[in-house]
Amino acid sequence: MTSTIPLLEPDPYVVALEEVAALDQQIARLSAIRARRVTDARNHLHRQAPADTSTGGPVWSTARVERVELFTELAMLTRRTEYRAATLIDTSTALVDRLPATLAAVTAGVVSWEHAEVIAKHADGLDGDALVLYDTRLSALATEVNPKQLDRKARHEVELAQPTTAVERAEKAAGTRRIYVDPAADGMAYLTLFAPAPEIHAITDRATRLAAGLRAGGDPRSMTHLKLDVLTDLMLNGETSIPGATRGIRGRVHVMVPAMTLLGVGDEAAILRGYGPIDPATAAHLTAEATSWRRILTDRITGRILTTDPRDYRPTARMIDHARLVHPTCVFPGCTVPSEQADVDHTEDHAYGGDTVPENLAPLSQAHHRVKHHTRWQIVQNGDDTLTATSPAGYQYTVRSEGRMRPAPKQLIVQAPAPAPAPAPAPEIEVAAGSTGPDDDLADCPF
Repeated sequence: MTSTIPLLEPDPYVVALEEVAALDQQIARLSAIRARRVTDARNHLHRQAPADTSTGGPVWSTARVERVELFTELAMLTRRTEYRAATLIDTSTALVDRLPATLAAVTAGVVSWEHAEVIAKHADGLDGDALVLYDTRLSALATEVNPKQLDRKARHEVELAQPTTAVERAEKAAGTRRIYVDPAADGMAYLTLFAPAPEIHAITDRATRLAAGLRAGGDPRSMTHLKLDVLTDLMLNGETSIPGATRGIRGRVHVMVPAMTLLGVGDEAAILRGYGPIDPATAAHLTAEATSWRRILTDRITGRILTTDPRDYRPTARMIDHARLVHPTCVFPGCTVPSEQADVDHTEDHAYGGDTVPENLAPLSQAHHRVKHHTRWQIVQNGDDTLTATSPAGYQYTVRSEGRMRPAPKQLIVQAPAPAPAPAPAPEIEVAAGSTGPDDDLADCPF
């Protein structure tokens, strides 16, 4: 009599985990191939030697034109932010040109792209034997730790390799400090401060101490909420101690509230300029405390914002405000800089016959304004509040207006009289009310 031992089935959980690890190795190998292709693209662009296309002002070097054209091109083609595209380029070229051990580890699939980014970032400024030693050590360490742990070890290795340059590197890093806003869901947003570590830790400590004091006094809010609330209060109501800074400045927000919604007969969302739709309760709170009003008429068929401002050599304040209402952010593809922080640019250059009319004006962030004038990127207006941007490689991207109200219901359009000329808007705006028809439709409007 014989018996057979049944084969044990592999644990499906273990199988799934091992497949994830195997896929990570494949992704790493593909990342190494991508790094070489990115470097190839850089080299091909370098051979084209693109020159500065501007007609005046400081002239960009060929190297700067090349870099800007490459990261803007890659950002749009791969749907990355320009920052992530630039990081991809910097990491790729560092691996291919300067970090052979790390590139070999990524090619073998034993080091991830996230690890490679850390190694490449901290290798900046290292040369010769110090670079070779750093590359060898970090590529080996990367197989044992996660990217955050590797970041600490990389900083330590750099300090050992070039301790005399620590002050210079700290000063250089401080020059990159910045503040930026990222929108989130449900009326929320992120405020990021990128600043020297001592200041950031001091800010956190002060918020914690103030929150702890309130908590000890019986405030029912959580410590997390208290820290946020005290910082918000300090930033909005505190005064700066920096010499020369103007005191008493308060922040402003611009909200477009559809008139029908304001009158309680519509449900279209209000628009917070620079963010997007906000909930009715927040809009009601902001309008109740508004310091000034301005009526903005919109086309009842298309929802486009209308204007009656005349042509002029320079954009008037109303033309500038109109351009920023139509496009709440910079019109360069992928850019999210609020239009209030952007230049209002003649899309067709005034020097080449471009008129100073609303149809030829659009906001461009200062960085992208320079990109438009110094590189081969081209932007044209299409006449319907959309623009077409053509990249140096010939790819085309359509930029659509975000400053629109929903068109009026058809039953209102049928009953409405012929449109009358839109009156010139008032000069000030804190909260703007959108309209879906001519003046007759707003006879009961409270503003």
